[in-house]
Amino acid sequence: MTKDAAVVAVARTDPVNWPLIRQEYEGRLFQPAMICKRHGITPFQLRYRRQSEGWLSCRARIVTKADLVARMLKVFDKQIRKLEAAVNEPIDKQANVLATMTKTLDKLIEMGAAERNLEPPTRKDMADLRDKLAKRIDQFKQR
Repeated sequence: MTKDAAVVAVARTDPVNWPLIRQEYEGRLFQPAMICKRHGITPFQLRYRRQSEGWLSCRARIVTKADLVARMLKVFDKQIRKLEAAVNEPIDKQANVLATMTKTLDKLIEMGAAERNLEPPTRKDMADLRDKLAKRIDQFKQR
């Protein structure tokens, strides 16, 4: 019996700490082969547990708050273009959607400002954004 096989045989007598293994796997703390070696499990056991419990893949890209803000700004742009193109439709519903999206964007930016080493957005920046949206809606109403 090799030294590694002896470690695996000893480790199997203890219960497997799956929450710790999941944390190491999803947190990308170790490669899957190293996780198996550390905890005395086989790659098949790790793969089975990962698939049956729906663990986050070690290759998955973790979405950041900056990504969410960028996506939200794209949605804003798309909604404003849609609003400008809708000449004969009522504007109230679309204006309410824009208002809701503005609140969502405020929350996302606020969450990002809570992180370390980031400067919080100023009220002036948010007021400018709201003013621009209000001007575009007024321009649309005047058509």
